[in-house]
Amino acid sequence: MFVTQIIKYGSEIPAFAFETVNSASQISNSVLETINSAVEMIDFGFSMINCELETIISDVHTIVVNSSMIKCVLVMIFLRTEIIIDAIVAVFSKAI
Repeated sequence: MFVTQIIKYGSEIPAFAFETVNSASQISNSVLETINSAVEMIDFGFSMINCELETIISDVHTIVVNSSMIKCVLVMIFLRTEIIIDAIVAVFSKAI
């Protein structure tokens, strides 16, 4: 009985094997596309991280430059205040 079934359906075995190989090939292609896509996504992720780091560095540089400018402005204010105080002292010392 088993031999009869093999003889009866034996011609379908190569067709089934071909369909199986074809299906496995499509699955392999899908896996390779997924891996390729994952690599591209990782690359994109690193590009985004690099962009964020450049933004952070730029912001820190801006903070350093701004703080330096603020320091210069404060020094100018204190110098101007010192000059004004010296002028007031000079005026009062001549008045006495």
